[in-house]
Amino acid sequence: MSISSVGIHLPHVRLDGTRELAEDLAFTGGLEPDFVEIWPQSLGIILGGGLDPFRLGEVRELLLEADLAYTVHAPLEINLMDGTTRELQRDILDASLRFAQEIGAGTVVCHAGQRVGSRDFRHSVREQLHAERTALREAGDRAEEFGIVIAVENYYPELPIVRGEVYDYSVWPSELAEQISAVDHPAVGVCLDVGHAALAANVFGFDYFEACAAAAPLVRHLHLHDNLRKSNLTGIPPVSEHTAQGLGDLHLPPGVGDIPLRELFRRVDFPENPSCCVELSPDLYSRAPQALRAAREISASANRKITA
Repeated sequence: MSISSVGIHLPHVRLDGTRELAEDLAFTGGLEPDFVEIWPQSLGIILGGGLDPFRLGEVRELLLEADLAYTVHAPLEINLMDGTTRELQRDILDASLRFAQEIGAGTVVCHAGQRVGSRDFRHSVREQLHAERTALREAGDRAEEFGIVIAVENYYPELPIVRGEVYDYSVWPSELAEQISAVDHPAVGVCLDVGHAALAANVFGFDYFEACAAAAPLVRHLHLHDNLRKSNLTGIPPVSEHTAQGLGDLHLPPGVGDIPLRELFRRVDFPENPSCCVELSPDLYSRAPQALRAAREISASANRKITA
């Protein structure tokens, strides 16, 4: 495999003003990442499914002045399988694509599946999966026009998913790969979140390396972080205690948890040469230099494997 670039996300929610956002950009840019991943919903860019022109203008100016490369992460709660708010969901993804074009970003990450509330049984799972494929093909046409790739991300087993209260096929990376293969669009690929996949493998009992390998040919973007591969399957303790007990999607620096990340990148080839974004908990962002060093070391070792 060859990782094309290593970046990191902006750490904080900044819905108003520019001073604190400018400080974030200065700090993050000082880490010298290859790119910075921007969440437009965390910057107040998207309003009611469209772009807020005023907020877009002031944020875009700051981002372009920072002279960094960018990727974009669309709002987490996008649900292209939702038959009741279909147009709104598509509008939000379209707004994310248009924002990416405004700042010169080449990748937009969005989540797959339906993990927002319980399933609406007026629509079959087959119909919902078809609706998602249709929406992704249409969004793919717009992305291709903009020179952007949409990377659809796998999720992790939150308690409602494990209990069957919420449906999300993407907790199985192999099923996400099947869906994106069926989309069959050159501008639509996979964002493999290696931390999410590790948690899901432990809960559902699939082989971590085989699952990642199944998705690998479609992977255009990676999310890299660590955890202890333990999910909260009881609802106790509350999220505020998860770090103390080592539970859930902790977003630790690579190497701090126990995911076999080096073995993953040694065993699995990603032929599309994906970009790789370090995702840290905002509470751990002071450790961003350590996290980026670790990610670059992993990237370098994977790239050496290709040239050996």
